[in-house]
Amino acid sequence: MQNMLRVLEFYSGIGGMHYALSESSIPFTVIQSFDINTNANANYLHTFNTKVNPSPPCQPFTRLGLQKDDQDNRTNSFFNLLDILTKMTTPPTYILIENVFGFEKSNTREELISAFTSKNYKYQEFHLSPQSFSIPNQRLRYFCIVYEKQQEKHYEILSNQIPNGYKHSNKLEECKPISEFLDKNLTEEESLLKYGVPEKLLLTKGMLFDIKKKEDFTTNCFTRSYGKLVEGTGSIISLNTDTDLKPIESDPTSLLPLKLRYFSPKEITRLHGFPEEFTFLPSFTPQQCYRLIGNSLNVKIVSELLKFLISDDFK
Repeated sequence: MQNMLRVLEFYSGIGGMHYALSESSIPFTVIQSFDINTNANANYLHTFNTKVNPSPPCQPFTRLGLQKDDQDNRTNSFFNLLDILTKMTTPPTYILIENVFGFEKSNTREELISAFTSKNYKYQEFHLSPQSFSIPNQRLRYFCIVYEKQQEKHYEILSNQIPNGYKHSNKLEECKPISEFLDKNLTEEESLLKYGVPEKLLLTKGMLFDIKKKEDFTTNCFTRSYGKLVEGTGSIISLNTDTDLKPIESDPTSLLPLKLRYFSPKEITRLHGFPEEFTFLPSFTPQQCYRLIGNSLNVKIVSELLKFLISDDFK
């Protein structure tokens, strides 16, 4: 029988790691969770009936950020954790870390690996995206799994597949269509009323949107600025089923018949692998939900990594 994992969640957000542990079927108990975001903490309490301890900010590694790496004061809490780790006489048996693509080139990552090496940890780094797990979403992320005892088995520095698991693939036909992740309880009229892209925005910046149809097999990465900024923050969807209807780049009015709307928060959490029972607090606006989702992780990917982490294949 698998021993019960006693888990600490740092930068816990809306509970993606908690859900990933549940999906992995690994016996676990969360000892404590930590996050600075009061909305995330309120929703975590709403979801798991567990209070989250306030924490310092998380590491500031976003692709659209200032790129200050270890010179940004928001990395201090992360470095403090590494310092504690190197001084522990009984360090954690397992560690899992998720960060943005590009973290692997940072000075902070070098400090991370140095700390693991000093404790004789065995580690494996990955670049993984939901598309490799039949989910129509591009969200390439850095992951690192760590085990306390270093042995002779080693892996390449960065891998795009989990051994004996899901391999990374760019074959879009292996993904489910977007339609399987859309809300079924809203009529077209209701969804456009609630999440429709304003006509003024379409006429001024509409050509900057990444537009998808229900039958497509991919969406762009949804960021915390989705619904606020236009370019590079995530896809929108056309509800018009006329396949011959396409936007004309020189004519923004050609966007209007496409019936364009934002993905709902619920739809995006599905694309992030969250279970159907997950909900946001009713008092949250869509924009507040988007900000929380943009800071979250993909439950499906992490659950598979957790299963590999505790398996004999990794040890």
